[in-house]
Amino acid sequence: MKRLVLSGIVFLNIAHSENTTIKIGYENLNFDNSKKKDEGKVYTLSVNHKTEDSLYQLAYERTNTDTFQPPLSDDLNVNKYYFKYTSLWNDTTKFSLSYATIDDNLMKETDGGNIYGLGCQYKDFLFTQYLSDYHHFDVYQTDIKYKLKKDFGTLHASLILLGKYFYLNNKESNNFSKNAKESYFSPGIKLHVHYGEYHFGTGAFFGERVFAVMNDGFKVQHHAMEFNKTYMFGLGRHFNNIDINLKYIYQKATEIPIHNKDVKVQNIGLVMRYSF
Repeated sequence: MKRLVLSGIVFLNIAHSENTTIKIGYENLNFDNSKKKDEGKVYTLSVNHKTEDSLYQLAYERTNTDTFQPPLSDDLNVNKYYFKYTSLWNDTTKFSLSYATIDDNLMKETDGGNIYGLGCQYKDFLFTQYLSDYHHFDVYQTDIKYKLKKDFGTLHASLILLGKYFYLNNKESNNFSKNAKESYFSPGIKLHVHYGEYHFGTGAFFGERVFAVMNDGFKVQHHAMEFNKTYMFGLGRHFNNIDINLKYIYQKATEIPIHNKDVKVQNIGLVMRYSF
């Protein structure tokens, strides 16, 4: 019987100033009812540097996943590299450029893929357009996000409304993507509440999505899995220079090349942030 794996994501902020941050992360994943994947580990390293009018972000992600053999020939090893530049024009307007690339030892259809992003934020509205350029097909993704903020005395709340639209170009060219739909739309909602030293977050994505760019360009779901449900919960507390957070993520998906439905991906995460 599959077990729910405790995931620890430890972020260490090593900086010469509060404008530079180095983050180190570790995460465990559990796949239930998958015909291909069993359990995985994710290692991340990212560097953020902010100046008066710019934000530079670099990230590296390494994923090692135990697989079922057959049908797969080997365990899965993936490297992903991310870069994002944000120009802070003024207090209300921002522009961003992002890039990601993938090194995958098994999924040759998306190995070497390049993901480009262009975004614009005005006040609390954000629009981002992504192009995922793979060998045989492309994915055009449009993200919209709107944030509502409200203070109730010492309690601060923000509600984020999201929408993700996907269009797959030339999907019939290969067995990896041909069973996917031509277009998808996935709405989402997130809530974050901050009270004193405590904060709580929850969120969900509905509809369906595939080959999605997530987390503002710092997560790419490049395998042929059609996600139809995502639920997220988080709880944290601030201690001087340290933030401790506990989160849980549940996702349900279909492995579309083999029509394998009801795949569940569960993740419990512990996040610590140290800043100075």
